Amino acid sequence: MVITSGNEEEKSNQEKESKEESILAMLGIIGTILNLVVIIFVYIYTTL
Repeated sequence: MVITSGNEEEKSNQEKESKEESILAMLGIIGTILNLVVIIFVYIYTTL
């Protein structure tokens, strides 16, 4: 007797976690870029 519902749930959970991780990674990259832009802007503004 083989139960496949557990495997399907596990696969969908892994896909969901993978999607969440990729979204968090993209948000981290965007946040880092925005921080760099702000640092450059403040540096230019303070040197003028």
